[in-house]
Amino acid sequence: MLEELLKYEKLGNSTELSFFLLKVLPLARNQKMSDLRAYCTANHYTIGQSLNGILMLLEFMGLVSISDEEILVQDEFFSSIKNGGEGFDQSKFTKTLLFALRNAGSIESIFPSDAIKLDGIENVFYVKENFIPLQYTSVRNLLISLGFFVRNSSLGQNLLAINGEYTNFFLDEIIKNIKEADRNRRRKSLQLLKERQAQQELLGKEAEIFVLGLEQQRLKKHRLVDSIKRISEEYVNAGYDIESFNDNNSFFIDRFIEVKSYSGRLEFYWSANEVEAAKELVDKYFLYLVDRSKLSENDYSPKIIQNPYQNVFENNLWKKESQTWKFSVEENQ
Repeated sequence: MLEELLKYEKLGNSTELSFFLLKVLPLARNQKMSDLRAYCTANHYTIGQSLNGILMLLEFMGLVSISDEEILVQDEFFSSIKNGGEGFDQSKFTKTLLFALRNAGSIESIFPSDAIKLDGIENVFYVKENFIPLQYTSVRNLLISLGFFVRNSSLGQNLLAINGEYTNFFLDEIIKNIKEADRNRRRKSLQLLKERQAQQELLGKEAEIFVLGLEQQRLKKHRLVDSIKRISEEYVNAGYDIESFNDNNSFFIDRFIEVKSYSGRLEFYWSANEVEAAKELVDKYFLYLVDRSKLSENDYSPKIIQNPYQNVFENNLWKKESQTWKFSVEENQ
């Protein structure tokens, strides 16, 4: 429903809302919707331009229900918005609106955390107006009309101060909500990162087991075939994943394999430790690039690159991008 609400450029102002809530809604039980529209346009000069937006606003807030030609009013709310029995209680209405926006999950959009500041001299919270997305312009204008936002020239241009009357409400119901949502977002991001890392580790392990099988099959007649093994889990800093032999005549381990898996575009991450191992081992170091999308194909063989330090790292045909940087400083500086 929020998406529908934001389609309206005008959601009314305090005067129009007061007229509609206190003059029009009391007639709703006995009148058709068309009659109420006619009454509005006949008795209020500007409300005709805002009426559809007002109706959607009240329905979004859960204050009325509209179906065909009928409008049903929440009696409890209707009685609560009367200040002293007669006037329009803007504060009650504003807080109800903000609660509805919060429940719809849009508070963080209207009040981006990096847009909220506290003026220490004035002791006033304010929001940078240009940080509020354009789609919330009608909501922003309504909050200005209701007196929640106040333009304060002493704070500077493009700043909307939070009316001091709402300071405690702003802290307890909005700031608190934004902080909690931010914490939840960080938790979800961390959890997503962990899940992604776990998935990458699983895919990497599957590719290593696939390559191990290829090596054992290639050297099945080698007298030391049982010495071909994955070491990536036991020696995580070795700089390679599998120890093998170049051919059946090799007696000592002389093929050090780093397995990289990919799907679709051929790309992989190569750690500084792995690059250093490749640089040191030269022709004994091999990259096995495994396309996961082809593992189910019969007789699939990965792309094998010997001496990848020379043929990949120092080869301009391969594009290199830095993903992390190490910084250090001498202790005596």
